Amino acid sequence: MVTEVVIPMLGVTVEKGKIVEWLKNEGDSVVRGESIFIVEADKVTTEVESPATGILAKILIPVEEEVPVLTVVGLITEPGEQIPDDYPIKPVSVPAAEAAARPAPAAAETNSPAAPAASGPIPIMPAARRLAREKGLSIETLTPTGPGGVILLRDVEAAAAAPAVKISSLAQRLAAKKGVSLGGIEGSGVRGRIMRKDVESAWVEAKRPGLGKVIPMATMRQVIARRMTESAFSAPHIYFFTEIGLDPLLNFRHEILPEFEEEFGLRLSINDLLIKAVALNILDFPILNAKVTGQEIHIPAEINICLAVALDDGLIVPAIANADRVGLVDIVRQRTDLVKRAYAGKLTIEELERGTFTISSLAQYDITHFTAILNPPQSGILTLGKTRDELYLNDEGAVKTRKIATFGLSVDHRIIDGAVAADFLQNLKHKLERPIFTFLSL
Repeated sequence: MVTEVVIPMLGVTVEKGKIVEWLKNEGDSVVRGESIFIVEADKVTTEVESPATGILAKILIPVEEEVPVLTVVGLITEPGEQIPDDYPIKPVSVPAAEAAARPAPAAAETNSPAAPAASGPIPIMPAARRLAREKGLSIETLTPTGPGGVILLRDVEAAAAAPAVKISSLAQRLAAKKGVSLGGIEGSGVRGRIMRKDVESAWVEAKRPGLGKVIPMATMRQVIARRMTESAFSAPHIYFFTEIGLDPLLNFRHEILPEFEEEFGLRLSINDLLIKAVALNILDFPILNAKVTGQEIHIPAEINICLAVALDDGLIVPAIANADRVGLVDIVRQRTDLVKRAYAGKLTIEELERGTFTISSLAQYDITHFTAILNPPQSGILTLGKTRDELYLNDEGAVKTRKIATFGLSVDHRIIDGAVAADFLQNLKHKLERPIFTFLSL
């Protein structure tokens, strides 16, 4: 019996996957459950297991080719079994599908020159090359009219006969001062003369490289856009804010950090303490761990806290597994490993999909507070702004300073009422302002 190997579903928003490595070759024996290839999707890589025991008889999709999920990429047979010639399998890659959907290009006219090669040496006739050298012309600036994009002698002659672009002395001096290349500048003077104002305009445009562009959305950004749009319009958001004094938490970390580093070789961060406190708080408010599925509210048994990590091309949210049950040492280890692999694009789908609650911090920026869109299908996300100093009166009436930060909570109002969300935030405030009691048994 022939068993099909497919690109698995890689998450609710992932549509394509790219095989980056086949771990088995055609003809190799495979065992059900062992990894046979590695697939990459949206900056995540994961190993795919064999669905059956037998022989990997046929590899249909090579490495580095991106295909839709559920595409058949290989065939497994029993030992000695042959794949029938009429086996109904038609692997379709994304590039092939897109090419088939595009209209066929119109037939070229007989006298039209072919486009030049995309890369490699520029084709030019020997006589044309000699004349170009004599005239001081760069062959990169010549327009080919020969077959196959070859530069002919007439092309060089036409370029040599073209009137030279005039440049005003003021424009030349300004271009030298500003470091502006005169190539490509369109002159506004008589007969195309390049004037001072043309150089000034070119210099201004060079200082604005990020403006006036069209940037195609990468796959990761498309997924983020789609998920955030779905979240914003499917889950009614409601927001809550409170200010939490961080002096006790900062002092607690300062006191235990030297011994913690010496004992475990790990650096404990405020985020690690926050992850643990939030997980413990969810034990008191399990509805914050819930998600809506159809007409039901599902509350997962595991509390997996996501920590948002900003990459160059988007935000990624790997989850600390069982944050309520594991100790601070394990949380630090998980967080360090996940963040490192997030920047390297080595996270697995499971590490991204297992989260039940998210923390998003902008404490490193001069941002006091912000709202966040829920990370679907989660029902809650906690935000943290920068830590800042505040003046206050103590019990004796003296003016003191303390460090505070604004915490925000966004929740899905379909399943979480305002009073519950407020209680959750107040309870978390209590835990963070009394860290010795919160982390006493850890």
